[in-house]
Amino acid sequence: MAERAGGADAAIAASERPFVGMALMALGAGLLTLMDGIGKLLLRDLPLIEVTWARYAFNLLALWLLVRLRQRTIVASRRLSLQIARGLAMVLATGSMFLSLSLLPMAETYAVGFASPLIVALLAGPLLGERVDSWRWAAALGGFFGVLVVLRPGSEMFSLAALAPLVMALCFALYQLATRVLGRFDPALTTMFHSAWIGTAVLLPLLPAVWQIPDGRQILLMALMGVLGLSSHLAMIRAFALAPASLVSPMIYTQMAWAVAFGWLVFGDWPDLWTLVGAGLVAASGLLLLRSSSPSENR
Repeated sequence: MAERAGGADAAIAASERPFVGMALMALGAGLLTLMDGIGKLLLRDLPLIEVTWARYAFNLLALWLLVRLRQRTIVASRRLSLQIARGLAMVLATGSMFLSLSLLPMAETYAVGFASPLIVALLAGPLLGERVDSWRWAAALGGFFGVLVVLRPGSEMFSLAALAPLVMALCFALYQLATRVLGRFDPALTTMFHSAWIGTAVLLPLLPAVWQIPDGRQILLMALMGVLGLSSHLAMIRAFALAPASLVSPMIYTQMAWAVAFGWLVFGDWPDLWTLVGAGLVAASGLLLLRSSSPSENR
């Protein structure tokens, strides 16, 4: 019995590759940021609903091609109603993200959006029955203070445009909570499939009112958005399979670096000192939250 246990431990240790997992998470974060940046580019000439629909439609096409190659069935869900609710939350999160990107620089959008894990920590208590201890409250308050530093009430940043990333953070938090529950019932590809078709179907009836015929370059960028969205999620899924969550999850904050780089190189936007300080406070609060949530892995 002891030999079996030892062999199992050895197998788990062999399967864990922490540096590869961390690198994959950083790569996934970069691909996701690149997808958002392409969306910001498209929004210069195309309507918000059309760009958001294209993100889901081409993601659905890319996922369908992947499934065909792997010859797998991913349609059936054991919690279809929750899948639909999650998909709707993701559509709202994506739409408000793209709206924010059309109004604000990328760095400011991401700095406020990073409040999402803190909202998850607070809502996990009433919605999932998880215990919200003093550390979580402290992390949440610190993170929201960081958001206020970025938005600076009374400044130009504190306007109706600032509501878009806040709505995105809330909707993305609800999406994450639903994802946490669905992970007990459905495979990751099944959940990704339902998100893609729900986003495509919900926005389709709205397209005729705003549709503009995209040119060849715009169609290629739309297709690239779909591929990047799928690739980023696959990289993140693989990252969690290769390394503990306590090592992998903090790498999501590399999105801020990606956003600053992309915003500067493509759009000529450089965040001011207050944005960087606020983003640092939000990221530090998220790391504190992660550390307090997984004590067994940190020991």
